[in-house]
Amino acid sequence: MANIQECEVTTKDAEVMQETALVPLDMDSMLAMIKDQDKAMFKAMANVTGMDWRNLAPNQMALILMAKPFKVSGGGITTLTYRQALLFSLRAFEMSVSPLSSEIWYNIDTGQATLTLEGQKKVARNMGMELGPPQFTEISREFGELPKINAVAEELKKAGFKKDLGVKCTIRVGKVEHKEHCEYLAFLSEWYVPRSPLWQSRPMHMIQTRAYSRCLSLAMGTGASDMV
Repeated sequence: MANIQECEVTTKDAEVMQETALVPLDMDSMLAMIKDQDKAMFKAMANVTGMDWRNLAPNQMALILMAKPFKVSGGGITTLTYRQALLFSLRAFEMSVSPLSSEIWYNIDTGQATLTLEGQKKVARNMGMELGPPQFTEISREFGELPKINAVAEELKKAGFKKDLGVKCTIRVGKVEHKEHCEYLAFLSEWYVPRSPLWQSRPMHMIQTRAYSRCLSLAMGTGASDMV
């Protein structure tokens, strides 16, 4: 008998919880729980019914991006203006990547939205491209072999580099039997950023990443303008 009573209580509690969960909150009650600076965004997002960012209106995504801090070159963070956020969200939608992810970033200095390596690989998959794993070859050349000694090469010498180091990235494009590949060769004298802690501490990793990124751009046909 005790077991029967216990089951009845449990069932009754479950019914009460279910009934309570169905009680909706009105707009005024929701606004009362939100800080004043967030109320405008709440009203703009009131008609959103799902978590898919692609279903947001451009102005809604822009408002979300305006609330997200962005890193700037030289250190520090900033926030986007409405115009910047709107351009960023439209460009991200155009390339089918989320502006809230690490697949794309917005360069405040140039006003351009740029795919990260992660974003490039996703776009390639979305395009139905069959790409093989990257293969890297480290190479080097004497500074005297450079077509022209530039400021970056001089910074490399100051940092202790005896030669101009580089990485060649090779990626298979298409089916294996077609034996088609894309290659890109990147040298530190072309890409090294003297003031960047990452380039200072991990120069070969960074130049390898840059070679991979540029090779992917060429494979997708999005890097042609950068070669001019």
